[in-house]
Amino acid sequence: MQFPPTTASVHQLENGLTIILDPDCAAPVISTQAWVATGSMHEGNFLGAGLSHLLEHMVFKGTESYDGKAISDTVQAAGGEWNAYTTFDRTVYYIDGPSDSTQTFLKVLTEMVFKPTFPADEFEKEKDVIRREIDMGLDDPDDRNSQLLYSTAYSVDPRQHPIIGHTELFDQLSHEDMVSYHRDRYTTENVFLSISGDFNKQELLQYLEEICGDIPRRFTRLAQVTPEPPQLGQRIRRDTFAIPTSKLTLAWQVPSLEHPDAAPLDVLATILGSGRSSRLYQNIREKQGLCHHIAGWSMISPGQTGLFAVSAIVDHDKREELQEAILKEISQLPNSDFFDELKKATRMTLASQFRTLTTASGRASDLASNWHDTRNLNFTRDYIDMVSRVTTDDLQRVARTYLVPQVLTITSLDPEDAEEADAKNEASVQRGEMQTRTLTNGLTLVTQCDSRLPTVSITVATLTGLPSESTENAGINALLAKLMTKGTTTRTAEEIAVTMDSLGASFGISCGNNTTLTSASCLQPDVKTALGIVADMIQNPVLPPDALERERGAMIAGLQEQAEDPLSVAFRKLRPSLFGEAGYGLNGSGTEESLNKLTREDLAKHHKKYFTAANSVVAIFGDIDPDKCARLVEELFSTMPKGTRSHTGDQEFPTPSVHELHLDKQQAVLTVGFRGASASDDDNHALELIHDYCTDMAGPLFTKIREDLGLAYYVSATQFHGVNTGMFAFYLGTSPDQLDTAKSILLGEIKTIAENGIPKETLESVKTTWLASHALANQKIGSLARLSAIDCLLGFPADHHLKAPDEIRALTDEAIRAAAKKYLGTHEPVIVTVSPEA
Repeated sequence: MQFPPTTASVHQLENGLTIILDPDCAAPVISTQAWVATGSMHEGNFLGAGLSHLLEHMVFKGTESYDGKAISDTVQAAGGEWNAYTTFDRTVYYIDGPSDSTQTFLKVLTEMVFKPTFPADEFEKEKDVIRREIDMGLDDPDDRNSQLLYSTAYSVDPRQHPIIGHTELFDQLSHEDMVSYHRDRYTTENVFLSISGDFNKQELLQYLEEICGDIPRRFTRLAQVTPEPPQLGQRIRRDTFAIPTSKLTLAWQVPSLEHPDAAPLDVLATILGSGRSSRLYQNIREKQGLCHHIAGWSMISPGQTGLFAVSAIVDHDKREELQEAILKEISQLPNSDFFDELKKATRMTLASQFRTLTTASGRASDLASNWHDTRNLNFTRDYIDMVSRVTTDDLQRVARTYLVPQVLTITSLDPEDAEEADAKNEASVQRGEMQTRTLTNGLTLVTQCDSRLPTVSITVATLTGLPSESTENAGINALLAKLMTKGTTTRTAEEIAVTMDSLGASFGISCGNNTTLTSASCLQPDVKTALGIVADMIQNPVLPPDALERERGAMIAGLQEQAEDPLSVAFRKLRPSLFGEAGYGLNGSGTEESLNKLTREDLAKHHKKYFTAANSVVAIFGDIDPDKCARLVEELFSTMPKGTRSHTGDQEFPTPSVHELHLDKQQAVLTVGFRGASASDDDNHALELIHDYCTDMAGPLFTKIREDLGLAYYVSATQFHGVNTGMFAFYLGTSPDQLDTAKSILLGEIKTIAENGIPKETLESVKTTWLASHALANQKIGSLARLSAIDCLLGFPADHHLKAPDEIRALTDEAIRAAAKKYLGTHEPVIVTVSPEA
């Protein structure tokens, strides 16, 4: 069954006006249509004002031969049904009625198009009518939903603007703007007539020459239409409206009508969502009951980027579930067997087009649309032929090519109370609660689901800090950490590196004052692989001898470099003077002597003692299923021995002392160290604020010592909280001849802080700075995983660090002053200076 070829013909009057004639004597009726190739997208400098639509209204207000009332009376008396409409790319006027009124209809129609009088007194009245129409559109959920889609799917394409215009731009249109626009666009070159029905062709052409012969041929102002650039990522917009349910639309950018994939895309839209037997209707509405209505459609126009879309009406609480269900259906299209559905879709397309030919109006519209879009009166027949040649392979290919995430636009018009519900829902869905559980072998696991991005961060914290070292094996944790990445019993170092790099994942092992942290980050699909490598490095390191020598040499070279840096030299002396020759008094990088003594057996013994389940915490944060992660950790860490938790002994505290060291450098360095708070002390939040106060560029140290007095190159403070104690230290770098003065001023400032804490007028500013830094640091899931693992390892709840802001906000200046006196004013400090020889 084929679509019949048209018997219509195309004619052109002497003034350039094109006429499409389709004689059909089956019924005594006529359809006369005037198509103007101008719409809202052709408005140029007036884009977004609705000028084409305003002009459509005004042509009904009077012509050369009729005033507004006479037009209406004449058409009505002749039995005509008439109207007009404006779209993005056309304005159409039509009169349908008995064929014996053909000449009347054509006289009125051509005068309206070419000879309107545009009475000035009607202009503002009609603008008021259209303003009410704009307001009605703003109150209509379907109009609002369509505008939401087009303004999101198109970034520069004129179709992003409503056809009727934006009120603010519409108000600026003048009578002269409209008259000029009509003169430029309503020309015989840019207008054509389509006439179908019971008429004599020659008589009709002769009559048209009579009534249109005096219409002059004029230049047509070309309309510059900006093409839509390729979409470079998913676009999502939500809006609210006074409706009971959500209107959800998913749309993908597709090519224009000229593209060979236009027909397959139209067929695919029919299969997907046209009719009650379509995939979406049956699978999603009928079987799953996820929505009240759903349909698939395509908007494929000549010369412009099109849209392939799915629209649905859904209860708001099911919107996200529906969206996922639609995307799941879309994902199955590239591998679908469309054989039976293809036949049905072709038949539906053919039947739909046949139905357009049953009336004179339908035939005139079909011919006019073909001419407007392609200048081919038989385009409908040709297009149906293209549809009939679409194959299953074509459908799979276009689904795979065009229905992809990077050209997807998602919009939803939601009930007015949905915004608050969405905020709560997003907070709960995107970042779940932290869950802590103890696995079979005693290993602690902390998880948190954060689905905002398909990424995962892994941290394994092990309690192997400086308290686990001695002068004999100082630096063992740092050296062991370097070697644990150099291969396992089943993977070489190169294999580990290549696998992780291929996944775009990162990994590393680092040491601090209290812990060794093994970390990795990866994309969500690669969690098992990345976690497997982390588990393997922790449980099965081979500690290769060649790598041992290489890393030992690198660490010794680092120590030698430290020995030439005045600030490093000062702190290497400050620590043992403050804590003794053990624990936090040690250099985390060791000494040349201790590093040279360490053997592979020493490292293996240290590893076996500390890298146990009871002495470690695993934290996995990101786009995860916590229960699946727990099962995965159980499996991958099954060989980790339970072991025992390491205990930190009491820290030694020597008598505070003053040390003067010399180094042949151009600068002098001063460090002043005090015993600080442990991680569990109540004072550590107060010390956090004092630390920020002392390190801020607006704080007293920088302002007075560096800026006002010019006594230092740099001046600041540092601190850490250990398991059973901590350190709070000040340091500065200055010229040797200013060392004594700088020292005196710094000690004076420290004394002032010890006595007064943070000035009351400055405290809120310091708190704000700390809170901002805390928020910025904790926006990354990697930071959250690391801090949660350390919190659990030190005996706190996993979310302990997240409660710090409340503690900071609650601190009073009295509490801060008490902490300052306790740590900076009760005990004498250790003072170390490093300067050139006198």
